[in-house]
Amino acid sequence: MKHCDACSVNFTGDMARCPLCQNELHGEASPAAFPAQQIYLRPRRLTVEIITFVAGAILLLLGFFAYLWSWPAPIVGASAAALIISVLFINSAILHAPRPLRLMFRYFYIMLAIALVWFVATMNHVVTMFVIPITCLVSLVFDVVLLIVLRTKAIDQYAKYLAFDIVAGLLPLTFIPLGWAPWDVLVMVSGLVSLLMLLGLLVFARRQLFSEFGKQFSA
Repeated sequence: MKHCDACSVNFTGDMARCPLCQNELHGEASPAAFPAQQIYLRPRRLTVEIITFVAGAILLLLGFFAYLWSWPAPIVGASAAALIISVLFINSAILHAPRPLRLMFRYFYIMLAIALVWFVATMNHVVTMFVIPITCLVSLVFDVVLLIVLRTKAIDQYAKYLAFDIVAGLLPLTFIPLGWAPWDVLVMVSGLVSLLMLLGLLVFARRQLFSEFGKQFSA
């Protein structure tokens, strides 16, 4: 056990200096009373980096297409602000929340619910042309990042959330025949990304996906 002559205190572990006075400790190291805590932040940091990169790419594309097609500045600004706020919230939750992933899924569902209520109350086509499709796309991008980082664990633990996000991404396609999306590019992109994600899961993780759904329905 190590000893501090200045404080007359004994310490377990292999510290070199006293945590109270910073003087050098003397004696032989002994096992610490508590095991060293291992904090595994690497997957979380990788997830944050990927999400930040994808969000930056989306912002660049948004600015490019806004300039190319002369989109209204208020709509572009609101979309960019919503994306930035969402990414900041997501990254903060991933790094600091004890169970961040379920929180992220529920966050997207709350955002979709708010957008639907907003549309029902105002019948503003900005919601159906921009807000809902962009929310669905951000959710799908989050799912793709999750699958890249966690791989099979993502399906084991979050299969029902992935399925719900795919259905939610296809939902904006119904706006076209209803006449709620006069400009339907983002609506079509949301549906396309959902179908691509569904195709990828069916091709590369079909057995695992069906197995997880079997567990859900048999429980």
